Amino acid sequence: MKSSKASLKRKSASILKPVPARRAAPTRVGVESMDNLFSRMKNTAREVDRGNAVEPGFHLSFEDPADFLEVITPVRVRLLREISIEPVTLSALALVLARDPSAVRRDVALLESQSLVTTSKVSNSGHGKCKMVRRVATRIELTAVV
Repeated sequence: MKSSKASLKRKSASILKPVPARRAAPTRVGVESMDNLFSRMKNTAREVDRGNAVEPGFHLSFEDPADFLEVITPVRVRLLREISIEPVTLSALALVLARDPSAVRRDVALLESQSLVTTSKVSNSGHGKCKMVRRVATRIELTAVV
């Protein structure tokens, strides 16, 4: 009986094939003046017009450092770190962060409005649905120059 269980384990393990990691474009979140933003966009447009490849990526820029600090708080950075590897349920995230689920839900909603995370509802067999939180980028760079 033991050998049949062991063979079942081996068979199920051979079915699971590793999924190649896809190289995601970096996300940059920072403080940037409107002049720098337009200059960067102008340079990117020139490169595209010349037919040169442009590095893909997502930029979230704040003109005022206070706005940056309102969105990117130490608690939210910790939240982003917890979901960096794989999607996490909201309830598990609240448990790991030792925070009230409603506060985590508000933070996730704010980060989702800024396109830093996405959420999706998945079936939770026999228990309804649960909300999964996934980071949009595997790498997020935070920059601020004052």
